[in-house]
Formats: sequence, structure tokens, C-alpha cells
Amino acid sequence: MNAAPAVRAPRIWPICLLFAAALWLALASAPAWAHASLVHSEPANASVLAQPPEALTLHFNEDVTPTRVELVEPDGSTLAPRAIHADGAVLTVQLPPLGQGHHAVSWHVISADGHPVAGVVAFAVGTAAVQPAPVSAPMPAALAGAIWLARVVLYLGLFVGVGGAFAETWLVPGHAPTEGAAGHAIGAALALGLLSAAVSAGLQGADMLGLGPAQGLGWHAWRAGAGSPYGVTLGIAAGAIVLALIARRVRAPGAARATSLLALIGVGLALAASGHASTAPPQWATRPAVFLHATAIALWVGALLPLMAALRAGGSGPPALARFSRLIVYPLGALVLAGVVLAAIQMGSPKALLTTDYGRVLALKLALVALVLLLAAFNRWRLTDAVAKGEANAAQQLRRSIAVETAVLLAILAVVALWRFTVPPRSLVHAAHTQESVQVQLHDPRAMVDLQVTPARVGPVAITASIHGASGALAAREVRYTLANPAVGIEALHAQATEVRPGVWRADKVLVPTAGRWTVRVAILVDAFTETTLQGTVSIGR
Repeated sequence: MNAAPAVRAPRIWPICLLFAAALWLALASAPAWAHASLVHSEPANASVLAQPPEALTLHFNEDVTPTRVELVEPDGSTLAPRAIHADGAVLTVQLPPLGQGHHAVSWHVISADGHPVAGVVAFAVGTAAVQPAPVSAPMPAALAGAIWLARVVLYLGLFVGVGGAFAETWLVPGHAPTEGAAGHAIGAALALGLLSAAVSAGLQGADMLGLGPAQGLGWHAWRAGAGSPYGVTLGIAAGAIVLALIARRVRAPGAARATSLLALIGVGLALAASGHASTAPPQWATRPAVFLHATAIALWVGALLPLMAALRAGGSGPPALARFSRLIVYPLGALVLAGVVLAAIQMGSPKALLTTDYGRVLALKLALVALVLLLAAFNRWRLTDAVAKGEANAAQQLRRSIAVETAVLLAILAVVALWRFTVPPRSLVHAAHTQESVQVQLHDPRAMVDLQVTPARVGPVAITASIHGASGALAAREVRYTLANPAVGIEALHAQATEVRPGVWRADKVLVPTAGRWTVRVAILVDAFTETTLQGTVSIGR
């Protein structure tokens, strides 16, 4: 019987080559992303100003894209800013005219790793001191649940679906789609994964824009999510799933294997394109580690359903099982090694395993991984040999054990999806280091200065001064800072400031060599004949 192939090999190779080229271009142009955190703001959080500011400037540790900014007035009403300008890691919010009292600016940005970040900067104009504003309200539970479910389904499409299509063409003798319930499960995983990739873009956009899960189905939210870094992951994932669907239709073994191999590579590239782990520095280690980790998971998880079907069929079961048992040790070794590298980079210290949400998710994942590795070891060293020897009921026992192993692996994927809602400890440490600042207000009859030193720690610091005169921002020609700590024998450290916007002067990378109380003098040159000097003290920690 000469059945014509469903898809001829010559038509597959152009698709494969174009897909590979698109993946290469997407990743070759990807920047070194990390989780964003606010470094400092001008005016500073909890500062008191004599005159209303015309703008709020937010400085982040990496490039961000604004999605929503609102001004909260003292009576609780909200106002839209006059304009928002993003320049890399600096976000400038032009404020409407403000009156006396407390004000707060609620900001929402998308981090370069694809995760939304939000916060509030509070300040007061001409009133008593204001407390630092807390982070804005958490994500609504309905949206969080929808994002989690969509991510779990996407993982099923990538690992069960694409991994299963690869196993069908490379593991089981006699290339043919898996039959029965296992085959239907692989096909369903691919279809649902493709649907999830589309839905996930809208849900990502809903999170970015502060909308509900229902609004995530709209074009506006979908376009915002698809244009984010996570949209790159979703696009590559969708391409990998499409290739896996094609591989299951191809009758020529060579073309099917090549297509499924490209689909498997797409799984690793998709998860390496964005996210906490892949975008952490150093990039030369994290991206390859995520690629290896994801590919190894797909090889392991994807092989389980075809193996169960082959064992049930009988004839092709023992050869497929022997091949899997012989080869799986290499992906498992890569999986464990890559996982250790990523955990070490993300965690920073072992105590974060129990003191942070990210660490607690990792601890639960490790417990489930230990369980599934014990099951896998039992399958390999006990039941596989029994099946090879033809022992009675051995194949049935192995199928049951593989079913339990599959269930535990799916539970691991559900746990891993929770990382979407946590911040890695490495980012928490960076935020704690960069966001700590000290503010002091200096004034005399001619000028008032809101001074901020960030971070308030030994090492390079940024000194920022918002300078006001009797009638608003003071037009200075030059501003100099002098730091002194006579207790440790340092009489003067000089720093020349640069005007970053009207009335705001900053000096970056001023090296403070030791902790203690430092005297800070601000010399303001108004014109060729007038100079005003203000002085105060700040505490610098270790």
C-alpha cells in the first residue's frame, strides 16, 4: 500500500529553516534583562517640599516601559499626568499643578524581563512630614488565577505536547503518532498549549494595564502583552507547538524527526527568551542553563506517555523502554546541573529558601523533584529489568509507576508556574541595596534644599538636591557638594553636581569610604557674585 504522505518533506524544510532563522534573530537581538527595581526618585519618597514639583522622575536599575501612572490627590481623587516620558531606565512624569497637602504618584511599569512592577511615591507640599508610601495593591485574585492556569497549560503544551511529539519520532521504533488515550492526550496538550499562548498574551497585557481577566481578551490588552518581552516567549512557544503538530502529520521519518527536533529546540529557546531565571546576570550562564533545563524537562516528560502506550501495545514497548533507560541519564544530568546553577544565581544565600516566597516555591519544587527522581530510579533499576526479562505483570506495574511519575511531574509544573508572582531573592537584595536612601532638608533665608543620598551605604552613592528659592526652583549656575567626617580624619570630599532638570542637581558615583555621620555642604553659585552654602548631616551605614 503506497499511501501519500500527509505533508511532503520538501515543503517542511523551508518552514523549518524560516523558523530557525526567526528564533536566531529574536534571541541574538535580545538585551541582557533583569528584574527591575526603583533606585531612587526626584522628589524622594516621603519628602516635604516648599514648592509643588513640576515633574516626578523615577530612576530604575534597568530599562522599563510605563503602562499606567496616576496622581492621587489628598481627597482621594485621581488625576492623569500631563505627560510621561521614558528614556531607558529613567521615567519622567510631568505633573499637573499641585496644591498644598499630601500627594502620591502610583506607577506601573513593565520590567525588561517581562514582569510588571508597581509602586507609589508619596510627598507633601508645605505640610508636615509624610510617611513613605507602600507598594500598591496586589494583583486581583481572579487575574492571578487566570495567569497561573494559562501558564500551566502552556507548560503542558511545551513539555507534554512538544516533548511527546519528539519522543514519538525518535524513541518509539516505527514512526507513528501514539495511539489511544496517550496519543489523544499529546494532541490535546498541543492544541491547548497553542490556545494558551494566545490567551496568555492578553492576560499579560491585562496585568500591565491594570485590567481584569475579562479585559485580557480584548485587542488592546492582547497587543500590549504581545509587545512585551514575554510576548517573545509566547511567539517562540507557539512556533514550537506548530512544528510539533506538523511533525505528527509527516509520514516521512527523516522529515518528522527534523521537524520535531526543531520543535524541541524551540521549547528551550522560548523559556530562555524572557523570565526571572533566563534574564539574570551573567547572561552567558543563565540563558544556556534555562535552555538546557527546559529541553531536558521536555525530553523526560514528553517520553512518558509514548512509553506507556508502547508498553501497552507490547511489541515496541521493550525496545523503546531500553532506549529511554539508556539515554535519559544524560538529560537528567543536564537538568540537575542547570537547575543548581540557576538556583545558586537566583537565591543568593541558602536562608532565602525559607524566608522568601520565591525560595518557598523552590523548596516545594525540590521536594517534588526528589520524589519523582526516586520513582524514576525505581522504574529504571527494578521494573525496567523486570520488563526486559519478561516477568509477569512487570509491564503493567511499570505503566502504573510511570502514570504516578507523570502526575508528580505535572504537579511540579503547577508549582513552577507560581514563580510568575514572586521576586527572586537576588532582586530583593538589589532593591534593598539600591532603594535605601537618606533625606535631609536644608534651608536658610535665601534657599531651601531637599537633599537625598542613595544608597545610604558605604561605596559609590548618588547625591541629589532639589533647590528652591523664595518663588520656586532656584536658577543656579553651579552646585558643588562637600562631604566631611573629621572623626575618621576626612576633612573634605568634593563632588561637582550636574543639573538633570530645572532646580535638580545630581552627582553620581561619589565614593563614601566609611560609615558614620557625615557633614554635607551644598554650595550654590547663583551668579558671579552670589554663592549660598547650606550644611547638614547624614548617616551612612555599612
